[in-house]
Amino acid sequence: MLASFTREVIMRRPQDFKIACLRNVKHVFPVDHNPFYAGFGNRMTDVIAYQSVGVPEGRILTINPSGEVTGQTNSFGKTSYSSLSSLVDVIFPELPRDERPPDEAFNAFNYWKVPVEDFGEIDF
Repeated sequence: MLASFTREVIMRRPQDFKIACLRNVKHVFPVDHNPFYAGFGNRMTDVIAYQSVGVPEGRILTINPSGEVTGQTNSFGKTSYSSLSSLVDVIFPELPRDERPPDEAFNAFNYWKVPVEDFGEIDF
């Protein structure tokens, strides 16, 4: 707790913790793949954190206390948090539709079910 207080209040570097967390997530993926497509934040330190893991400036969005959303490159001007949905197709790529049915091993029933214990032979 003291380290967190020192980092955030005394050193004024709250982005250090966020950068470390984002890098840990990034290391779970292959080296040639960046899992971060865009980033939302409310401070300049969030922008620094997202830039450190390779999020392009045009996809880092800052939300101010009034709910106004702006991009770092300001390519779409200001918008409100509630009307951000109108920019989804501009900021985010369309995902390809996969018409194949999901693998049975990973459907909700098979993946999340609680396995039944095997009690072996029971004598009645």
